Amino acid sequence: PSNPYADYDAANLYAFLAKQTLAKPANPGFLYSNLGFGLLGQALAVRSGLTYPALLKEQVTGPLGLKDTVVSLSPEQQARFLPGHDGDHRPAHAWDLQAFAGAGAIRSTAADMLTYLGANLHPESLQPTGQSPAARTLSAALTQQHQLRADAIPGTRIALAWLFEAESGNYWHNGATGGYSAYAFFNPKGDY
Repeated sequence: PSNPYADYDAANLYAFLAKQTLAKPANPGFLYSNLGFGLLGQALAVRSGLTYPALLKEQVTGPLGLKDTVVSLSPEQQARFLPGHDGDHRPAHAWDLQAFAGAGAIRSTAADMLTYLGANLHPESLQPTGQSPAARTLSAALTQQHQLRADAIPGTRIALAWLFEAESGNYWHNGATGGYSAYAFFNPKGDY
């Protein structure tokens, strides 16, 4: 119970998918899905021929210079990793996500997250590190992920993973795993 996805690997995910149908309601509406993001991460990794952590490094964290944004912590990072706590302030184990890595396996620092949010706030000014194809296309990819795709909850639309509130102009995303929660936003209209 303290680490519910630790042994849920790609074989489990594929076995689950094999039992599903393609049928869906005519107008299903918005429904956020950790399974969907986990499946997307797995599919992108398989398509690239890399593991999810390697793909993340190649496409995002490497070009942005995010040295402390990883799936698996180094010993030095583990020494700095703050322990998580549940709602009753008891220590909680950080979840290990295998097949669901795309849904919440990334660990980061505040400094790296501010760099990532700055890149999202001003993708046109991005100066990625390195000369990889990913570094050359990251600005366009960040801009594309802000394009609004559908209505979500009232007053909110969804882009690619970012939720957008028209009234405030905020793009945001939140999440939680065992002992940890996060909320990040940026606002192009207000430039913050």
